[in-house]
Order: sequence, then C-alpha cells, then structure tokens
Amino acid sequence: MNKRIKLISLAAAALLTIAPTIASTVQADTTKNAVTTTANETSTNPVITFAGKSYDQDQSINDVTDDASFNYIPVRKMNSMSDTLSAIKNAFTATASSSDKTPVTVKVNMDSFNWEVAGKYPTTVTATNTQGKTTTLSFDLYVGEKNSGAVYANAKNPDGGNLYVFTIKGGIVSKAPVTIRSNTQLATFGTVTVNNVSYTRLNSANSDIYIHTSDIEGSNNTSSDAKPTTPAKPVIKTLMHTAILYNSEGKSLGKKYYSYRKISVLPDTVDINGSEYYKLALGANYDEAYIKASNIDGIKRTLKHNAYVYATSKRRADYTVLKKGQTITTYGGSYKFKSGKRYYRVAGATATNKRYVKVVNFK
Repeated sequence: MNKRIKLISLAAAALLTIAPTIASTVQADTTKNAVTTTANETSTNPVITFAGKSYDQDQSINDVTDDASFNYIPVRKMNSMSDTLSAIKNAFTATASSSDKTPVTVKVNMDSFNWEVAGKYPTTVTATNTQGKTTTLSFDLYVGEKNSGAVYANAKNPDGGNLYVFTIKGGIVSKAPVTIRSNTQLATFGTVTVNNVSYTRLNSANSDIYIHTSDIEGSNNTSSDAKPTTPAKPVIKTLMHTAILYNSEGKSLGKKYYSYRKISVLPDTVDINGSEYYKLALGANYDEAYIKASNIDGIKRTLKHNAYVYATSKRRADYTVLKKGQTITTYGGSYKFKSGKRYYRVAGATATNKRYVKVVNFK
C-alpha cells in the first residue's frame, strides 16, 4: 500500500514539473500568431519592412506611405532630393528572404522627382538578394501641401518631350526656367486666360506658376458628363510558372518573376497580340509591365490517356491516377526533364509539393 501511494505522489510531482512548460509554450504560439505580415514564410524573395509591415512581393503601398514623415515635401525646399532620399532609405529595411535574415541594402528610385513643381511622383524601393531575386515596393511621393484642395491631373506631351512652365504677373506671361516631364501628375488649382490662351495654375491656389491647359490630358473634353476614371483595385495572385515581364506591345522587359511568387495585378486581363496578359499593379498609375495570364490562371487541357502525377521524372507525387477525358489545369509552357520527356505543371502544385503530368498524355 505504501509503495502504491509513493508511486502516485511521484507521478503528480512530475505533472506539476511539466505543466509550466506546457503553459509557456502555448503562450509563445499565441504571441507569434498575433503578428500580422504580408510576407510569405516559404518565399525566397527578399523581404522589405516598412512601418512594421513586411513584404516579399512587388506591390503598391500608397495606403501606408501617405502619412509617412518623408512625404508631402514643401515646394522648392532646399536639399529636398537628398534629404528625402536619405529619409526613405532609413525608413525601409530588407533581408535576403523570410528564412535568411542577412541584411540587404535597399535601392531607392526617385528619377521622376521634381522639387520645384507640386505633384505626385512614382517612387520605388527595391531589394535584391544574392540569388538575383528582387522585391520592389512602389508608392507616390508628393511635393506640395497635403489637403491643399489640389486637383491632380496628368500633364502630357504627345511627342514625349518636356513641357514648359510659365509665370504670369500683371497679365504678362513669361517662360519660367523650369520644365516638367511628360506624364507627370501635377497638383492643379484652376485656370486663367491671357490673350485667349488658357493656362492652368500649379503649386498652390495663389501661385504665379502655370502650364498651358492644352498640356493637361483630357482638357479638350467638353462633355459635361465626362468623369475621371479610377483604376481598378489590384488583386493578389500566385504565379504558378516562372514568367517573363512584357511591355504593352508584347516585347520582353528583360526581367522575370519566379514560380509561386505572389504578385499584385489589375483584375481584368488584356489582349496583346492575341494572348491574354495581366497588368502588374506597380505604383499609382501602374507601370507598363505585363505578365502572361497562362502563368497565373493556367490553361485547361483534356487528357487522352490515363496519367500519373509526378514529382520528378522518376518519382510519382502520389498514387493519384488521372482518367482519360478528364480536364486538367496546366500552367505556362512545358518543362523538359533530364529524361528528355516534357511535363506540364498542374493544379495543386506548390513550392513544396511538385506536381507534373507528361505532355504526351494531353490532346
């Protein structure tokens, strides 16, 4: 009897010793799950962190940069270019990937920036790791006062050249020592007419800086029903096949994205030379970069034979047997394995779950 009591006491003591460890483990998991991030834990892309959020895919982040301390730079502020560049570099940090915490230097592109004219200027922050993979975040950098009542309008030269700026004082128009790049979103404050020529005011409501109203895109539209268009809200999609980026004419931009990367695109596809493409949502007005829809949505193909699903040319992914006549979604072009046979990547594939079907099994 005494021996039995002693065994029970020892078991109870052991449970008391284990209990605190179990409790602390649960607490640690709960804390971890409370962290919100836009980074993919299995991604091999660089991870850029800004304002407590992490990103490993190309996307616009205007929703978080609008209130950034480096944004809304006063017009003609001395050293604004170098000061803003430094502030942006300090605000963004990057690591090689979600699993590799080696620091990576971020590169800031402010090529469109014009400190003398109020407007919004597309800006990018890019990180590149040693594998050559990149992550680019884009946002609008504003010059001018926030909540100034400005109407933002695109100034465009049909020939692509720079646009002239003018001063108007006492009814006298003079050319200013400033030019504006074509396709710049300017902060405008109404129009004035001098000698039957219309000019649009820039910078502020009491500024004496103007541009020809004819240089403002859409200024010749006299329809009272005309309304500004708002770009469709981007959506996040998973790239299922390594893909090349193209311009609006279907020509390669010399850059590619790798499989299983999450990318931000406009929701509707566009036709370029007979093929369907998604437009990448990069920046407020979206850069001209497109990616083939077949690398994202895939193409439905019909089997002409029963088929196995393979992880490699020698090893099956599982015991699934796909039946003749079944419709299967395949992604992008086919892959040539070491065996010399070609395979399509099929639906259900992930970075850790390879799934391929021989091309010869499809009609």
